[in-house]
Amino acid sequence: MSQTARSRFLSAPLLALALLVTGHPEAAARQGGGDDGGGSGGHETLKLRANDAIGKPGGIVAVVLRTYAARPIRQGKITVRVGRPTAAALQGLTAEALRQPVRPLTFLSAVVYSTRGDVTVQATPTGAADSQSVGVQFSSPSGTINASDGPLAVLRFRLDPSVTAGQQYTITVDPSFTSLIDSGGAPVDLAPINAMLTVRGATAPLAVEAEGDQLAPGETAELGFQTFEPFGISSGRVTLRYNAAVAAGPAVVRIDPRYGKATFTVDRSKPGILRIDFRSPNRTLNTVPGTIIAVSLPTKASAALGTESPVTLDPAGTWLTNTLGRKLKLAMENGAIVFE
Repeated sequence: MSQTARSRFLSAPLLALALLVTGHPEAAARQGGGDDGGGSGGHETLKLRANDAIGKPGGIVAVVLRTYAARPIRQGKITVRVGRPTAAALQGLTAEALRQPVRPLTFLSAVVYSTRGDVTVQATPTGAADSQSVGVQFSSPSGTINASDGPLAVLRFRLDPSVTAGQQYTITVDPSFTSLIDSGGAPVDLAPINAMLTVRGATAPLAVEAEGDQLAPGETAELGFQTFEPFGISSGRVTLRYNAAVAAGPAVVRIDPRYGKATFTVDRSKPGILRIDFRSPNRTLNTVPGTIIAVSLPTKASAALGTESPVTLDPAGTWLTNTLGRKLKLAMENGAIVFE
């Protein structure tokens, strides 16, 4: 797969704007061949992405770092920095924004995943005048960190109770203090991708999204159901709609156990509609937020370049229940398959 032809397609900026207005894992994860063509070779660039995050005042924020290609890692260090957006990005700070805490997060924990579960982690939080950061150093004797692509690490914080809904902070993977060494001892060429932390109102709906993709015709579209903050899910249903005319075969559905344990069934009886029912008996699903349901859809090589095909969540057929079995209030965003 071409690295230049493939990138993630997300509508998270629209989601953030809406919020501002409203106040064994190797068997389950994708193996290689992801967005960056990382594979096992020593010369490909590996995208290291910080997912967009959402949290409520006083609540838990999870900063998830993920990759889109499997490349086994033996050791590394990652520094994540959180701060206010620049005045240029905001087109001028408001008085309300200036009253917000410069360092809005209290560090709680860091986890780095390996398929052998043998990672040693040391985390060091640091405060600066205009931001805060956490440096994480880690190693795996088996060299199996990122042996399966997907979530590589998750940093947990508590959000300051004084922040107000609609405020945003940048989440930056600092390239000067981030490096990875693969299982063969070679340094990995990294392309960090940064994100935003958005504060939602305490009673605002939980944001979920139909994840789309940008790809060349004939490639496999990596779609999914995405969350942005940790909350336990005991059961649910996701009904995903897409244009059946672009599909070259049936969709494959997966739930990566790094997001939590769950069982699921898939109804593909109607073309262009996936109905996924799932249960998490120990209520751990979405304790790590992200693409908790991944969908791989092969596409036709005849699809026209420049066309955009919606990927949507059916509100009537999409719901989640919390750890007490009660339905959660959701704010749904849709995505698209874009052929380029």
